[in-house]
Amino acid sequence: MVDDTGPMKDDEAPDDETLAAELVLGLLDGEEKAVALRKQLSDPKFAHAVDAWNHRVDPLFQEFQEVEPAGSVWDGIESRLDNGPSGGTVVQMKRWRMGAIASGALAACLALALIVGPTPSVSPSETPSVAVAQLTGDIEGLVLAVSYNPATAEMRIDVNGMPETDTAPEIWIVGQDGVFRSLGQIGRDGISEMTVPNDHRELINSTATLQLTMEPPSDTPHAKPTGESVASGKVTII
Repeated sequence: MVDDTGPMKDDEAPDDETLAAELVLGLLDGEEKAVALRKQLSDPKFAHAVDAWNHRVDPLFQEFQEVEPAGSVWDGIESRLDNGPSGGTVVQMKRWRMGAIASGALAACLALALIVGPTPSVSPSETPSVAVAQLTGDIEGLVLAVSYNPATAEMRIDVNGMPETDTAPEIWIVGQDGVFRSLGQIGRDGISEMTVPNDHRELINSTATLQLTMEPPSDTPHAKPTGESVASGKVTII
């Protein structure tokens, strides 16, 4: 959709990180897109930000199928914009559109930034990969957010909504062979940290899933689950 109000004013211009994200996500058009593309060619720092966003977002976009909205949807939006909002409101609505469209793709990236903290600036070819997963199941309110750093073999698991039981939550990695391999038992609430055993590290890839079962409390990982999985999530590499 073309914004007939023209480019944003200087005091409305987004910072380089936001502009790079908008360019990668396809949320710029007209003069705004042209300005961003020229900046990408002339500003090495901005070009690096664009490359970094491409590396972060491409694996996530591969999980989605494109769906073309009906023409009436965009016609209705354009009609309302043409007849109503001022230029400033249009800019705000474009920012809202970015949040609405990009939230799924950006959520993992932003959450991961909060979990693992800032990293040194590196070239796109050196951008480290990180594995993330969100585990959910039939237990209402139970959500586990998992991040794994292959460089350190450290896994962090943020547990929310775990009910009180006599059993303990245990995390398993399941590869293409379908075999459950225990990563160990975790806390019932808050963040648990663990070092993934050496022989399980290569299994943490985009073909694997993480599973949660409730097991008898133990100081050592179990050889196999004693019950059904209560939560699971696909591993995504970003």
